[in-house]
Amino acid sequence: MSSKIKFAGHTMGAPGRDIYEVIELFKNIGYDGIEVRVAADGQINSETLSDAEARNILAAAKKKDMEFACLTSYYADFADPEKRETTIANLKRVAEIAALLECPLIRSYGGVEPFSKVGIWFSDVWSRSVAGIREVAEYAGSLGVGIAVETHIGSLTMSVRDTARVIQDVGMSNVGMLFDYAWVELAGVETGAAAVRAASPYLKHVHIKDWTLENRTPLKKKSALMGEGTVNWIPVLQELKKTGFSGYICDEYEKFWYPEDLPEPEIGMKHNLEFVKKHLG
Repeated sequence: MSSKIKFAGHTMGAPGRDIYEVIELFKNIGYDGIEVRVAADGQINSETLSDAEARNILAAAKKKDMEFACLTSYYADFADPEKRETTIANLKRVAEIAALLECPLIRSYGGVEPFSKVGIWFSDVWSRSVAGIREVAEYAGSLGVGIAVETHIGSLTMSVRDTARVIQDVGMSNVGMLFDYAWVELAGVETGAAAVRAASPYLKHVHIKDWTLENRTPLKKKSALMGEGTVNWIPVLQELKKTGFSGYICDEYEKFWYPEDLPEPEIGMKHNLEFVKKHLG
């Protein structure tokens, strides 16, 4: 890994554009790399993409001197016996595609919240999720690919504390944390610089995004440009630099989910990149 922080854009920021168009767009914005939304309606569909097409995508990225930072799919349910096998198999295929794209990481959710699984105890959801992530990580590791477990709402791992515990229980060197601070702050277990320090031993990848939080319960928020929302980013970015983190910071620009909240990526993602670079010094 490079000795300096690098910057990536997330393809969810450019809905309606294919992976080749996004490579060109993100190069022009000034990113070093790309995080890809892997889904049937994403820029890569792991269930249909051939190895040959993956190699074509890699060639296009290399032509523009762009790297793939992370592949982000949405397979999450390791607990439901009817879904578990498919979840694991699909994540293994995502890892295969990552290897073909010379991408070092795939994102994994930290399982699903126990309350969504009526009749399954918390301890069972936890142990099945840990075992499922471990199985995927063992296979991914054989391909030279790592797993980044995200701090994310709707999973077992919204806080740094709980994400770290999952990583520790999985117990594999190629498994670390995708630090999505906006969700960490909302969880409220750790905030600001303290959250970064707690995450630092496990950090593999970082997401940035901002929103205006209007209500916590029920959750109501509106996506915003960096520095224009209510997420307290400046101490987080300052502390991240102090830790010596040397991976990718990726703009998870949520235009795919909230198209009316955000300007086009040529404007909004450029703003966010400049904001982050400024506050990293």
